[in-house]
Amino acid sequence: MGNTGLCVCKNGFGALPIQRISKEDAVRLLIRAYEGGVDYFDTARAYTDSEEKIGQALKIIPRERIVLATKTM
Repeated sequence: MGNTGLCVCKNGFGALPIQRISKEDAVRLLIRAYEGGVDYFDTARAYTDSEEKIGQALKIIPRERIVLATKTM
């Protein structure tokens, strides 16, 4: 990731679509993505409740093994 020294998989998870599914489904999807090799998750405050859903998944996904990016205006 640029000059940060962070290395992530080429496939990241953009969290915009999870705003349209239930919290339980989102958590299952996020865990499945992680188990499939995704280690970069991108969200934004504008994605309604996606940050909250990712937070729920991080109770299960080891935080030290992923890179989480978020943005705000």
